[in-house]
Amino acid sequence: MVIYGHQNGHLMFVMEPITSLSVVRQTLQTTQKCAEECNQDYGLVTYDLNAAKPAMQIQARESPTFDNIFIRLGAFHIEMAFFMAESGGSDMLTETGVLAPGSLNGFLTGKHFNRCKRLHPLLALAFESLHFKAFLQTCDFKEELHTLISTVQTITNTEGEPGLELMISTDLFKNCATQYSKYTNATLSGAHGYTAQFWMTYVEYINLFHRLERANRTNDIELFVFTLTPIIDLFFATAHINYSRWLTKYQLDLLNIDDTHPGLREILNQGAFTVRRTEHDFSRIPVDLTLEQTINADAASRLTGITSFTNDYSARLRWMITKATRASCISLLQEMTGLISKEDVTAELRPRRIQRDNEDLQKIIKQILDTNIPFETNNVSEVLYNISTGKGTSEEICQSLLNVPTKGKARHKDFIEYCKNDPNKFESPIKKEKLKTFEDGCATNRRTNNTKIVALKGTRNLIGRLLVLATRKRLDMQHILQYPLIPVPLSMASPDEVMTKTDKSALFDLLENKVKDIEQRPEKVSAYIIDGQFLLHSLPPKLPPTYGELARSIISQSLTSPAKRIHIVFDDYPQPSIKDTERDRRGSDNRTFVITGPEQRRVPRDLNDALKSRSFKKQLPQFLANEWQDPSYANILGDREVFLDVPGECYNFQVKEGVIQRDTVDGLRNNHEEADTKICLHSLSADCENGDIVIRASDTDIAVILLYHCHRFQSRLWMDVGTASKNNRRYVNVTAICKELGPGLCAALPAFHAFTGSDYTSAFVRKGKI
Repeated sequence: MVIYGHQNGHLMFVMEPITSLSVVRQTLQTTQKCAEECNQDYGLVTYDLNAAKPAMQIQARESPTFDNIFIRLGAFHIEMAFFMAESGGSDMLTETGVLAPGSLNGFLTGKHFNRCKRLHPLLALAFESLHFKAFLQTCDFKEELHTLISTVQTITNTEGEPGLELMISTDLFKNCATQYSKYTNATLSGAHGYTAQFWMTYVEYINLFHRLERANRTNDIELFVFTLTPIIDLFFATAHINYSRWLTKYQLDLLNIDDTHPGLREILNQGAFTVRRTEHDFSRIPVDLTLEQTINADAASRLTGITSFTNDYSARLRWMITKATRASCISLLQEMTGLISKEDVTAELRPRRIQRDNEDLQKIIKQILDTNIPFETNNVSEVLYNISTGKGTSEEICQSLLNVPTKGKARHKDFIEYCKNDPNKFESPIKKEKLKTFEDGCATNRRTNNTKIVALKGTRNLIGRLLVLATRKRLDMQHILQYPLIPVPLSMASPDEVMTKTDKSALFDLLENKVKDIEQRPEKVSAYIIDGQFLLHSLPPKLPPTYGELARSIISQSLTSPAKRIHIVFDDYPQPSIKDTERDRRGSDNRTFVITGPEQRRVPRDLNDALKSRSFKKQLPQFLANEWQDPSYANILGDREVFLDVPGECYNFQVKEGVIQRDTVDGLRNNHEEADTKICLHSLSADCENGDIVIRASDTDIAVILLYHCHRFQSRLWMDVGTASKNNRRYVNVTAICKELGPGLCAALPAFHAFTGSDYTSAFVRKGKI
């Protein structure tokens, strides 16, 4: 135990558990003695929760013996408990490689504090960035805002803080901040969907951590007390009963400090609230964190404790008695030799740390975009989705998670009123209401034992627990493992029965890098083949209101290529389908659409919203097949030939003698479900010597199929990927990649792709494509 008097130092080591009442009383007496020796009216002592509880009880029970002591709860341990309120984004961090799988449990429990302190804010920043981008899509002054953002970035890099303060004072910036605040409040109220509400609530809680950290770093007692209220609310909502009760007491003590300990507030404001170990500003840290970084770190063994080198009781006794002295000597020696430096804020501002944080932030954002974007303006859903698996939660779990702020505030208020009416009931049991989380939606096996049904939840540490039990109770593991232990294989699925997904684009990026150094562009395009779904998703956001005008926009967009031969290929949507699970994960719905003619107005106007309906995706290609026969399309089509592949048929459109003629192409009629394989069929039909076939798509599945069949083609195969809006549109030479890999690897790619995770098959947990 370390207690700070007029200077930092280590007191004699106490060789008993800190939770022992006799030890706690001894630390209180020692605190009084230190205050007396330093001629101070009051003594300050900081405990973690397990020691603070008996200390406060002793102080209250033996009043006024220890009334001149002010007992504090360690802010470092409060922050660790705060991070235990897990959000569900941890799987995303492990998928991106930002968090090592072996560190997952420590991250979830808050024990790996440095990882929590770094990664939770990164995850929150990723969500807030996407939220702000969604806001930009809805505001009426987009161009002005983009100009403002560019100006802020320029001023920050050139003029620094003075120029930034001037920019913040402008009316445009103030208007933007006001509008974004209203947009955020709407999100927090559920106006933009339950998933968006959940993750913005998470962002708000991480902002709460930032305020608490700021209070510690700046020795700001008022900000610390103000921030404790919503933190206590969160602890009440998440059933952290002990922290809920005793933090309420600690906050009350801080509020009443001028009455109970007159003059102590000034001492705390002068620097006694936190510890400053360096000369840098904004670098103070909590007292209990200082303890962990000094005596506990310096005197600790890097082996498995003292038992690794002796079992002798006397040796252990001497080791413990000299712990404080050894810690002081080791710390001083390391500082003199430059082996360590006292931690301060500059460690987080070093260029390498900033670079690493930016790289990890981009990885997290990419992972969110590849899974389930919660802030899409066209994705206002009253279903709370697990963002890592895409599975919707039940209404009970949804309401439990979304009502955390309001429930926590109500329980906190009720507890205060309960104690005000009868202070003696402060330590009475608090009813513990379990918070239902995503884990409660996991798959379960059910067994009956004496007519009682017991749910067996699938957990990843089940085998470890079994091994411990087998060792203690001499169980036959060979016999036990003959039976299924969990409802789903956790190596390939999440506990809520959803297949594990991986980033397929990582494989495409690896293949593209094989020929990235070569300057490439198709020279003689004989055929241009377009993935129909990709075409629809890449249309501009502002589209005409009727289906007839939409059909003109689609064919005009398709004819931007100079090729004389254009193929547009759409998926089929039979039911049941092997891809139903994947489509449900992407947010597919069962709304029914009927397109009656070109004058019909589109409802909903947002095409991306309509594309979630299987009915709409079936109806639209059939409507195009009929609409493009209209004579008015002759001028648009000109001397081009358009092949339209719709479910069950393939049509050819061309102008003959000034009239549109539609013919059925029997050779391209197929019963394929996926456009991926249809595209390969259309490519083979357009194959010619010394020509270039360009496939407009952005799908790893298509690239893998084309590489497998590449040796069949006389033409050079290319993929036109990316979009102009993201400034990443480019050509990828599939034929060159095939030559670089060789026929053996190309032939093995489909099996490898399926084995490591595709739309139909599960990936292995925490194992990517490469």
